[in-house]
Amino acid sequence: MATTAPIPTPSISRLAPRRNGARARLSLAKMDLFAGLPERDLSILEARLSIVFWPRAAEIPAPLTRAGHLFLVRQGRIALFERTAPGHEIMVTLLEAGAVFSTLGNARLPSVSALDTSAVSPLPAAALEGLIARYPRLGATLAGMLSDLAQMLGETVALVSEMKVEDRLRARLHQLAERFGVATPEGVRLALDLTHAQWASLVGASREAVTTAFGKLRAHGAICVDGRCITISWDVVREREASHEEIEPAA
Repeated sequence: MATTAPIPTPSISRLAPRRNGARARLSLAKMDLFAGLPERDLSILEARLSIVFWPRAAEIPAPLTRAGHLFLVRQGRIALFERTAPGHEIMVTLLEAGAVFSTLGNARLPSVSALDTSAVSPLPAAALEGLIARYPRLGATLAGMLSDLAQMLGETVALVSEMKVEDRLRARLHQLAERFGVATPEGVRLALDLTHAQWASLVGASREAVTTAFGKLRAHGAICVDGRCITISWDVVREREASHEEIEPAA
């Protein structure tokens, strides 16, 4: 592939062996960002991109702090945070394999944390520009992905403005279920393996308040909790969908 900008050679970073059924690293060919690109070109890009290994809860590796880069999540789960005016950090969204975050343009480095053992490929802006010049569709896809992140930020601002922690938690559960939930006979199952402290960060409340809110939702039958897996029953899902349809303005 004749690129118009250099792509870094592979680094010495290597993924740890798969353990306890951990998911394998996602290939570029299976990422939505690169949909439609020729297989041969993707194979060359795959060989040239570095892979940075990021252990769970470890400090962010230096290569993932560089300005002017698009970062491709290849494995694991990464959380993005924003800081509120009082100085509290709120978990804005979760990024799984196939997602992206960036320091492109004048964007500052987002506050990020590896919730699982993760792997990320940094793609410098110059190389990205070369790819977009050759494949304009990639640019449109990237714009859509970054717009989704911006939308999630807006939704999060609205959610944490709810007065009651119970309401914030309920809304956040449904928001995450839409993105990460798995349909089961009992309902939509969320298996994010988050602690109550991390849920507290998701809703902008204390851990104690979130524990109490979880208890209320369980008592009301809104959720079923099995360890760190949460299931929202189909009755509750349909009830929420119906209520949202009622308040939507007429076309």
